[in-house]
Parts: sequence; structure tokens; C-alpha cells
Amino acid sequence: MRKFILGSLIILFFSCATKKPIPGIEELNQPIIKNYAEQALVFNGKIQVIAYNIERGEFWEDVVKYLKEQKSEVPATIILLSEADRMHSRSGDVFTAEQMAKALKMNLVFVPEFIEYNDKTKDSPADHGNAILSPFPINDISVIRHTDVYSWSRWGWLWAQPRKGERVSIGATLILPNGTELRVYTVHFESHALSQQRIIQMKEVLEEASKYEIPVVIGGDFNEFRSGKIFKLIPKYGFENSFQNNSQPTGNCRIIDEQIKCKGKIDWIVHKGLTLMESAVDYPINSQGRVISDHAPVRAIYQTK
Repeated sequence: MRKFILGSLIILFFSCATKKPIPGIEELNQPIIKNYAEQALVFNGKIQVIAYNIERGEFWEDVVKYLKEQKSEVPATIILLSEADRMHSRSGDVFTAEQMAKALKMNLVFVPEFIEYNDKTKDSPADHGNAILSPFPINDISVIRHTDVYSWSRWGWLWAQPRKGERVSIGATLILPNGTELRVYTVHFESHALSQQRIIQMKEVLEEASKYEIPVVIGGDFNEFRSGKIFKLIPKYGFENSFQNNSQPTGNCRIIDEQIKCKGKIDWIVHKGLTLMESAVDYPINSQGRVISDHAPVRAIYQTK
């Protein structure tokens, strides 16, 4: 009997990987675009990319404080966000990504990942998704609604997260002050999946990115350890791992003995067509002396060619 139950669960798990986006989800695919960048930057060809899963954005103001510190060092900073709430009670009924864009004076493109049904504010719809924040103009936006390898729409209630939707990645072309173009993607791959299933989602991004003959950066919550199959795939598309020599952990971050402790590196940035100068993982503290998010931000600095 146990073997039968286990076999049934395995079949169910893998069958989800063949399911395409559910009917009716198209209303989530319209990007939300806001322009808050005020002036051109003094640009020396150096850019910084920060990827940060902000765990809904309950402490978005602390995220802004951290990002302002990083921008003061490298003004040409591009931010790739995942898990950003929009009008959800758990994060103060604000559009967290937009509030951050306003505070940082950056342009924004946001796409919902899931409509959330556990919002306590019933008079306003709530969702959460991913975003790109840029000091540069944003053009040629693409939305990649990923193959559904887990189906949160069916099983989210098991985790007290009733919702509708699938994982999503966003691509956009940024116009740098010297007139050159940079393609960036913010990604959030499925946590409830095996490495070979996340490869399905990564391929969907890589296939889209391969259409562009310009420098490309892909960053975010890969939910993939260093040994994952994704990192055998990316060189085939001409990409390099910006954290090849940096294994600092980024997932499941908590305060233990007054220090931030994380388990495993699952947040990454990969690139092509750029010269990597440095990469780092940061461990910022929020205003309450806790972690800002259960993920640590990763950042990489590049010299454009």
C-alpha cells in the first residue's frame, strides 16, 4: 500500500511539469510600468546588478535603505526583485515594488506571479510578483509565464497559500547613457520542484534571451544549489556564472545568536557579453534587528564593453 501511495504521488508530481499555464491566467501577463527616474546618471561604463527576493516586502523600507547604500557606491544599479507584494495586508496594503521605485527614483516594470486569496483586506485585490527597477529607460518588455511544474493553483492551500498563477520571469532591454543596450531578466524558479524541472523554466528564459545579440544578465531566486543541473546548462547558451567562485549562502536566513545565518546558496546572477569585476552576498538587518527577508541579496558589478 505504501508503495502504491508513493508511486501515485511521484506520478502526480511529474505530471504537473507537462501542464501549461491554466486558462484565464492571461490577465496577469500585462506588465505594470512606472517611470520615476529623474535624471541621467554620470556613467563610466560600470553597472551593478542586485537580485533580491524580498519575501513579500513586509520590510520594503529597510530594503530601500540597503539599496540606497549600494547605489551610493555604484549609481548605475539595476535591481531584480522577486516576491514583491501588491496591496496585500501582510505587507501593509501597498504596492511594495512601486514604493521602492519611487523612493529610489527608478523606473519600474512589475508582473504578478500569483493572485493571493489569503489577503485580509477584502475590498482590494492582492497579488505578488517580480519586478525590474532601473535608473535607465526600459524597453522591449517580455513576460515568460513558466511551465507549471508544481501547480500552486491546485496545491497552494496545503501551505496556507491559496492562490492562482504560475512562476513568472520578466525580460527588458535597458538603454544605457552611452547608447548601448543591456538585456536583463528577473527570475523566480519553482521551489517545489526537482533540479531537472527547474531546467524547464531556465530553458524558457535562455531561449528567449538567445534572441538578443547584446549583453544579458539573468538574476534572481533560482531555488537551485550550486550542484544543480542549471549550471551545466548555462554555458551551452554562452552564459557565465557570476558567482562561480562565491558560495556564500543566501536561503532560509534567520537571526541566530545575534548573527544572520543562511542555509545554502539558491540566489544567483549569470551573465554574458560583460566583464565581471566583483560579486558579493550581503546580509542586511532590518529596523527591528531581524532579517529583512528569508533570502540574502546577491550583487554583481560589471564593466560594459
